[in-house]
Amino acid sequence: MIRDYHTPRWRAGVPPKRRRRVPGLGRFLKVLGLLLVIGGAGAGLWAGSLAVVRLPYFRIAEIQVEGNLQVSAQDIIHSLALSPQASILEVNLPELARRVLQNPWIKEASVQRRLPLSLTVQVVERMPEAVFISDRRYLLSADGVILGELSEEELPTLPTLRAASPRRVAAGERILGSEMVQGLALWRQFQLANALQGERAHEIAIAGDGSYVLNLGQQMPAIRLHAQDLEEQLRRLGAALAASHQHLDQFADVDLRFRDRVIFRPAGRVAGHL
Repeated sequence: MIRDYHTPRWRAGVPPKRRRRVPGLGRFLKVLGLLLVIGGAGAGLWAGSLAVVRLPYFRIAEIQVEGNLQVSAQDIIHSLALSPQASILEVNLPELARRVLQNPWIKEASVQRRLPLSLTVQVVERMPEAVFISDRRYLLSADGVILGELSEEELPTLPTLRAASPRRVAAGERILGSEMVQGLALWRQFQLANALQGERAHEIAIAGDGSYVLNLGQQMPAIRLHAQDLEEQLRRLGAALAASHQHLDQFADVDLRFRDRVIFRPAGRVAGHL
């Protein structure tokens, strides 16, 4: 039998193979094309919107600062680190507030837009509560934040909190150890107490055993006590002074740490107790 090798297979009685179609391929390609069109249009709109918000018309023209007493408005504005081309519509307000909070004197900060072209920065400042003595002298806030270092020439009229062991601290560092917190609380309670006839604490030193020593200044004794039950300790002191008919300036130091007695050491003499 003679075969014709140039004759298609279908002519030789063999049916052609059908092409296999991938299910959903056409639909996938249509969806992909639509997404590409939408993505391109979105990218164009995004680029266009950026161009609009960065127009010179939307540049920030004014920044107002409210609530500041210790920190100058110029320093707060400088801490925002805004470029001259910053747009009122593009700035990140929480980020700007975070920058302001880098200053240890600032306790709370918020930044708001005031359209058309202004920003308002509202701050709550920390106030110095005491002078903290460690390796050097520092201003300390009520919540235990180091506000800054004091020079030897500066003599603020604040009580002094002396650390038990000197160490180097930095501005902005929070020293919230229990001893520091109790020391500040002790000073506040001491200022409110009337048992000492108006005397004011000049220095509060943290002792190694966890007690505190109050220094009332020149011609006045040092008072050793615990942070707990301050009112009861001062009540015992007032009662002992009344019973002895003497004043604090007649003693070198007073120890209130014991529940059943108050120990006095008269200036230049051996200690006694009442």
